[in-house]
Amino acid sequence: MPATAQMQPALVLHVRPYRETSAIVQMLTQGQGRLAGVLRGYRSKKQGQVSVQPFSVGTVTYSGRSDLVTIQKFESHHFIGLQGEGLYAGFYVLELLTRLVQERQEDRQIFASTMRVLEALEENDPLQPSLRCFELELLQQLGYGIDFSAKGQPLQENGRYTFEAQTGFHPAAAEKPQGPRLFSGRELRQIASRDFAASTTQDAAKALMRAALAPLLGDKPLTSRSMFQRER
Repeated sequence: MPATAQMQPALVLHVRPYRETSAIVQMLTQGQGRLAGVLRGYRSKKQGQVSVQPFSVGTVTYSGRSDLVTIQKFESHHFIGLQGEGLYAGFYVLELLTRLVQERQEDRQIFASTMRVLEALEENDPLQPSLRCFELELLQQLGYGIDFSAKGQPLQENGRYTFEAQTGFHPAAAEKPQGPRLFSGRELRQIASRDFAASTTQDAAKALMRAALAPLLGDKPLTSRSMFQRER
């Protein structure tokens, strides 16, 4: 192994063909954040390379410090097997990471949160609470955590609020038919405490996460979201 080679626990996010027999692999690593690397011989049926696919968890050996490293080896330890809605949710998680995590963004908590949500989906835990907890954690880890207050004041249980990603929650006097979505103080306090037992709270959390993530994702739609909608 060359002296410059590094090893990291890694999750494969995305694989796409590159040149004749190679592939470019997007990975989330434990210590180096998101990395993109060239894996040579990927399409030559080389023994062991079949394990390099999205949801593969293992150890990557790579070299180089540019935007595109050279993957020398990927040793798979586990494949996260998802089915049904859990599979679409899993692709959603991977796409969020690919779109939002900067290359070489060193944050072990992002890796830990990702493994936690994927393991929950693999175990068929309730889908909505698992995704909402992950989204909340990811926003926090990226520096865009939600402040569950209104201009520094505690949210009132019987209050109603609007939300803007840049400025947070604002008290709303009354519901307007064409206005922004209103959130009840009760729902928001439940979301803040990660209590998703009520279906109304799950719906509110889903709407809140979409609003919070929208500025970060930009105008390009999420492929995983459109795939899920087509199948329903």
